[in-house]
Amino acid sequence: MSQVQEERLVIAAPQHVAQKLCTILENVKIETEVCTSGEETLALAKEDGLMLVTTWKLPDMTGAELAQRLGEESDVLMIVPQDFSGGSGANVMTLSNPISQDAFVQAVRVLAHCRSRMGELRTRAQKLARTLEERKVIERAKGRMMDQLHLSESEAHYRMQKKSMDSGRRIIDIAREILEAEEIIAS
Repeated sequence: MSQVQEERLVIAAPQHVAQKLCTILENVKIETEVCTSGEETLALAKEDGLMLVTTWKLPDMTGAELAQRLGEESDVLMIVPQDFSGGSGANVMTLSNPISQDAFVQAVRVLAHCRSRMGELRTRAQKLARTLEERKVIERAKGRMMDQLHLSESEAHYRMQKKSMDSGRRIIDIAREILEAEEIIAS
């Protein structure tokens, strides 16, 4: 159950419902924090996203409103009435009431797994975006060297690579220097 334990699991529900949900999760060794209103949950979340279990109705707002205000950094499991026909956001899973204890625990585990996987994918996407941006800078620097020094692409790349190795700096730093320089001096 370590996946859920690594995450911050908050239950936002009226007091008597929150207590029942906490008891179910405590029985399977999942720790929770409890909020009894949407505003209290928002204050707890601040800038960090959280993993949230909420009900359709809170004293001060609906679960859907809370999920929307929390934004995409939070992942929400919302317990809804059987006749619920409303949509849910990309970060919201719904579970129809009445629910079995096993179904509830399994839904919390699935939410934790999905949250963990999405975090990994976000990190990977950010790394790929950074790599792409760096590659664009390197290509622009090679283009400038090719234009100003009348080099082939492979010669320009070789010179950048050699300067990188000789100086012990990354090739992206060399490329940025080239783009910032007024004039490229043949080396």
